[in-house]
Amino acid sequence: MDLKKQKSYQQALEMAIKEIRSLDPVRMAEQSGGFYEEKGGKPAITLLFWGAPYCITFPEIQISSPEKYIVSLVTRIVLLHYLIRADGTERKGEPIPYKEIPGGMMYAPVFQKRVVDPLVRVFGNDSEAFLQAGIAIKGERTRFGDISFVLKALPRVSITFVLWRGDEEFPPSIQILFERSIDRYLSLEDVVVLGEMAARRLIAQKSQEKKADPPGVFGAQRPRHLG
Repeated sequence: MDLKKQKSYQQALEMAIKEIRSLDPVRMAEQSGGFYEEKGGKPAITLLFWGAPYCITFPEIQISSPEKYIVSLVTRIVLLHYLIRADGTERKGEPIPYKEIPGGMMYAPVFQKRVVDPLVRVFGNDSEAFLQAGIAIKGERTRFGDISFVLKALPRVSITFVLWRGDEEFPPSIQILFERSIDRYLSLEDVVVLGEMAARRLIAQKSQEKKADPPGVFGAQRPRHLG
C-alpha cells in the first residue's frame, strides 16, 4: 500500500473509531447480526468476516482475531463501517449489480476496473477453476449464469459471483451481484473494497490450488486471511 493510501485509510479508521464510540454496542450487535457479550466487564461484539470471527471490544475499539489472522487496516475499517451503518434491514429480492446500488452508476467503472476485470483475466477462460476457488473458500453454488456461487462476507452481506463462458460471438464475462440492502450496511467505497478483498481471495485460492500436492485437495494448509 502506498503512503498516500495508507494515510487516507488511517484517517478513515480514526474517524470510524471516533464515531463508533458514541453508539450503543448492544444495538449495533442486533442490527449487524453480530454476537454481543461482555469480556472482562467490557462490551464486545463478535462478527463473522469471510467466515472467521473478529472481536471488537469497547470502549478502546480494539479488533482481534480469535483464530490469529492478521487484522489489516482495511479489515478494521470495513468492520467498523459495517457496525456503524448497519440498520437491520432484511435482505429481499434478487441481487443487483454495483451500478444499481443507489449512487453506484457513477462509480461503476471503478468497480469494474478494480474488481471485475482482474477476475475475468484470471478466470474468464477457466470456469472450472472459478467454481473450485469459490467452493474452496466456502462459497455456495447458485443458479445464475453458467457458473455461480455466493460468498458470505459479513452476517448480512453476501456477494454473488456469476460467470458466463465465452463463445464465438461473445467473450467470457463475470458479474458481481449484491443484495438490495447493501447500502444499508456499507458505503459505495466500502463495497468496492469488499469486492477487491473477495477477488484477491479467489485469485489467491487458484494460485494455492496450482501448488497443492496432491492436486484437488483444498485447504490442506490454513491460509492467511486476505484483507
